[in-house]
Amino acid sequence: MSHSHLTSLEVTQALLSCARATGFRFGEDTALVAVQHMLRQTVDLFQTVVGMGLNLRNIFALGKVYSNSAKVIATLRAMGVTVVESVMPPPGEFHGYFEQDINNLWRIASDQFVRRGIKRVLVLDDGGVCITSVPQEVRQRYELCGVEQTSLGMFLFEEKPPPFAVMAWARAAVKLEIGGPLFSQCFIDRFHTEFLRHRRLIQKQLGVIGMGSIGRALATLALREGNEVLYYDPNRTIPFPAREKVTRLDSLEELMLRCDYVVGCSGRNPFKNKWPLDHKPGIKLLSASGGDQEFGPIINDLKQRSGLSVAPETWDLSSTHGPSGDIQIAYRGYPYNFVSRAVEAVPTRIVQLETGGLLAALVQAKLYLDLCKADHAQNCGIYRVALKAQRFVLEKWLQAMMTHEIDIMRLFGYDSAVLNAAGHDEWFAEKSDPHIAQPVLEEKMNRFLNESNTARKAITAGR
Repeated sequence: MSHSHLTSLEVTQALLSCARATGFRFGEDTALVAVQHMLRQTVDLFQTVVGMGLNLRNIFALGKVYSNSAKVIATLRAMGVTVVESVMPPPGEFHGYFEQDINNLWRIASDQFVRRGIKRVLVLDDGGVCITSVPQEVRQRYELCGVEQTSLGMFLFEEKPPPFAVMAWARAAVKLEIGGPLFSQCFIDRFHTEFLRHRRLIQKQLGVIGMGSIGRALATLALREGNEVLYYDPNRTIPFPAREKVTRLDSLEELMLRCDYVVGCSGRNPFKNKWPLDHKPGIKLLSASGGDQEFGPIINDLKQRSGLSVAPETWDLSSTHGPSGDIQIAYRGYPYNFVSRAVEAVPTRIVQLETGGLLAALVQAKLYLDLCKADHAQNCGIYRVALKAQRFVLEKWLQAMMTHEIDIMRLFGYDSAVLNAAGHDEWFAEKSDPHIAQPVLEEKMNRFLNESNTARKAITAGR
């Protein structure tokens, strides 16, 4: 796999141009500790961060066993990035092994910090565990700021508040409202090509657990295929344009009894202390979340019964001894959009919306540490990604999709009202969480974007 800089990716390249125009640099004394899917998009992200002044040798990364591409890991290591090995856990035990992998990541990284003159550490996380597991000695010695990209991580922070400030790309309007359909479409595609062996899911009962951004997008795409969509979510008031076309059920058991397929989209552990339950014989369970926690209690219960098998190629779990007979859990309960284990889950050019958002959040994290150093802010709390930065990323992405003639309305099932609303600043504020901004931080991000625009105009006028 070539590791030349993918300068054709318009969103990250536009942010790199902003950095160059404003003189922004992460600096040789900055380290990046990252939990990321080892996919091609991560190569572009790291290369662009390096273009903004971070040393490749100061990047320490850990993947996840279910999304690791061996080619990508080899590419990153050849570039000089330290990629820590991921340990393969038994079915249903991802989280414990993943925590051990993260502790190993911190051991390896912190050993190198002293030798390399590191002063600040940016933590780019997927699931919140890397942020909440920073060793005490690292917290005492270095300036730290985090970026969290998943709802799973944000849920963890509710129980275990992060020990330093975090930029919440996970709760950005662009991530939730525009990014959700990208990953849901990928899930549907993998579902048809891999799980159903190139057949279509038509006129079946599809159950969805959790109607967040992924669940809503998945329901929209499944409805287009003519399926009946039923869902369970404790929240009874979900803003969803297609709400009248889906059926809310009052319990997980009812969902499991009525559906042929059930997709976990909650980002939580919905069956904790609720399993075993009656279910439709032959039910098939797939995850569109992270890790294996969506069906963890089911997997661990089936392991105690006889007859659980794991298909070596597909990693599908099958048992004839579920509470109501046959039960199948796809891909060891891991998110099914990664099932092909290829260098891309979503095409890199399309998923650059996500990559660009993470890059903007990393820039914001560095600027926040500058504020803390100047005593203009305290290093604590969770902050939204600046509204102007979100809008910049979205607009550059939309322009790129038009340039490459990618019909996002047809492909991802977007509601035209959402894209129209995204033309107004109020939409970004309303849909992002937390709603309360850090005004000085937002102003610094605005300046990062505005000054680069002013510089470009001056260069153009000079020609």
